[in-house]
Amino acid sequence: MSAPVLTRKICLLGRLAVGKTSLVRRFVENVFDERYQTTVGVSIHTKTLNINAQTIKLIIWDIAGFEQVAHYQQYLRGSHGVLWVADGTEPASWQKLLAIHQNHQSIHAVPGVCLINKHDLLDQWRIRNEDIAHLQKVFGFVLFSSAKTGENVEQGFTELAKRLLKDQ
Repeated sequence: MSAPVLTRKICLLGRLAVGKTSLVRRFVENVFDERYQTTVGVSIHTKTLNINAQTIKLIIWDIAGFEQVAHYQQYLRGSHGVLWVADGTEPASWQKLLAIHQNHQSIHAVPGVCLINKHDLLDQWRIRNEDIAHLQKVFGFVLFSSAKTGENVEQGFTELAKRLLKDQ
């Protein structure tokens, strides 16, 4: 008899245009589209992973990026994990993540992983080592990713899934 499938809701949080939708599409469909597509509200996707003989179905909420911190509260209800997304070329993106994290105590209790996206644009990065260290301290786990090349996309979602399995 096989183990039951564990279903978990995860939310992608980050500022407008950091690459949340591109990361989800790369993870779920293994595609990348150069055309920018603004998410309106929330877009929901699913993907099932097998990790250490356990099956986990991720219900992925790709939440539109907004400047208002309070915007996220309604979408976070019932979430089991958060994939924090920043843009290495845009300082305001990781500052916004820190503000969202600080203002939503409910998400401090759920597992999270932080992806600093657009690593394919390394020559345009404006994030300093001390910024990365601070994000590491706040979020616990940070990876550099690129939705365009696929770098660390699967690893970021898989790490979050492992944390969800451990947290069950």
